Amino acid sequence: MASRSIAMLLAAVLVGACSMVPNIDAGTSGCANAVGIGPRADAGAVDTHVMPDLIGLDPSVAGSKARSRGETVVFNVQITGYGECWCVAPPEGTVSEAFWTERGALMLMVEGVDEGHSADHQPATGWGCR
Repeated sequence: MASRSIAMLLAAVLVGACSMVPNIDAGTSGCANAVGIGPRADAGAVDTHVMPDLIGLDPSVAGSKARSRGETVVFNVQITGYGECWCVAPPEGTVSEAFWTERGALMLMVEGVDEGHSADHQPATGWGCR
């Protein structure tokens, strides 16, 4: 009985510890690990329709506005078969959606980016990410 309790406790600790390990997925970890002031997924439902005044703006303008409000901003650009992570504003396109990530960063979805990238040609942590 005691060994079963210890095993269950150990399993719970291991599962909980996984959430503390940063994401190391190639090409997306910069966005996945960004931490911001927005609501966290574990705090309840995360609103997917935030900051409507940013929709339709140039990514650099939208990013600057959001950062002036204290937000940590990351960008997502959809290319064929892949969602690119950008920690800096993409050089073109418009913001089509804004939502908070699981870690409270503001994700701005950007449409109209044609940089010619492919899923197999991505920086290790994302474009402009450290």
